[in-house]
Amino acid sequence: MLRYENANDSDAEILTEMAFTSKQHWGYSDAQMESWRSDLTVTKDYIAKNEVVKIYHANELIGFYSILDGEPAEVDHLWLLPNFIRRGFGVVIFNAIRESVANRGQLVFHLVAEPHAKGFYDRMGGIVIRSFESKIPGRFLEVYEFATHPE
Repeated sequence: MLRYENANDSDAEILTEMAFTSKQHWGYSDAQMESWRSDLTVTKDYIAKNEVVKIYHANELIGFYSILDGEPAEVDHLWLLPNFIRRGFGVVIFNAIRESVANRGQLVFHLVAEPHAKGFYDRMGGIVIRSFESKIPGRFLEVYEFATHPE
């Protein structure tokens, strides 16, 4: 059973560490990780301005997600600690995100996919709507659109 809790400004450091740990799981070099420092850093101000939700399993913090306001909404962060990847938690969490966006009255949301998670987002029913070159030359990121109420 998963439990969700809104983050507060005292969580900024632990969430940043979690984002780095989760991203590093995919085998990126230290230089690549450093190039993403600003993208992976969760600040107190970021938490105050966005929906940032911590995810617990058996009272252990295992991940977090954030949703940015907008039309459509955008999932900006979705990280699980490596020990919890490929254990079925992602589907449950993704459905909680769908519900959260639906509760905002929105029918779709967007997400820029970590390339290693592309298969997961395909299974979640995402449709690639565009791609763009990342900070790593020759590497492209895909932007997915998801329905809050998939058919």
